[in-house]
Amino acid sequence: MKSTIIEKAKEVIDKRRFYADSYAIKNKAQAFEDPIFKELYQKYTENMIECAKLGKEMSDEVKALKQKYYARLKELKLPSIDPDYSCKKCNDTGFVDGKYCQCLIREINNILKKESGFLSFEDFDNVKFEVFGEDDSMKKLYAKMKSWCHSDFHKNLIFIAGDTGVGKTHLVKCMANELIKLNHIVYLTTSFAMHQDFVKSYSTRDLEQKNQLLDRYLNCEFLFIDDLGTELRLPNITLNYLYQVINERKMKRLPTIITSNLDLYNIKDYYDERIASRIIDKATSICVYIKGDDIRLKKA
Repeated sequence: MKSTIIEKAKEVIDKRRFYADSYAIKNKAQAFEDPIFKELYQKYTENMIECAKLGKEMSDEVKALKQKYYARLKELKLPSIDPDYSCKKCNDTGFVDGKYCQCLIREINNILKKESGFLSFEDFDNVKFEVFGEDDSMKKLYAKMKSWCHSDFHKNLIFIAGDTGVGKTHLVKCMANELIKLNHIVYLTTSFAMHQDFVKSYSTRDLEQKNQLLDRYLNCEFLFIDDLGTELRLPNITLNYLYQVINERKMKRLPTIITSNLDLYNIKDYYDERIASRIIDKATSICVYIKGDDIRLKKA
């Protein structure tokens, strides 16, 4: 995951903590204007420090003092002096037991959504299958892909092919949204946008910039590539970089979801056998071809 994205997400969480702490400090200063509250709170703090020095848990006396100063706040009709953090799991730090908290993951995904260029996401629960006709094959496919989103991801490459307008992008938007709801980190991109980064990476001599351009494709937890095969193919760039992304993600067991107008036979012809073999690998891939007419024309 690109470090700048994590930093941006962390900034959002840090601001929440800052405002919660600042508001609590303001409330405490106001409460300290009352001598009774101030005396109760100072006694509570002294006893807490003493318990900590002795390695003891909070004593009944300390608990009683805490209840008394809480009661005094109510008498004074003053707000709590404890920070009201947005996330109660991590107290707006972004981490729980050294791992990303769900709140930080949500912010990372919000940033990735904006950067993906996709204006909206879809939901499995809101799919209107009547647009696909009477055949229930799409219901089965959507159910299978939703089930995959809740799996152990042993099958770590999903290849969804079909003609223009048959619903490939709609399906992957449902999948991405489902994974986000499960607190996974996803990155959606088009083949064209990804290829532009390949060209930039190939052209630059700056090693750090080169690595940053490829990082999200190589290391993002879930990578969605829409419309593979629509980019301008450049022999020295497209084949090598695309193979690197697919192969490295396979080796790292990082799930990759690809849509394309090209079927498996055309993938081999358009790219090469190396790329096709990594996609077709039956042990770790699921390949689907969606038949049908352009549903956008049906809606029109």
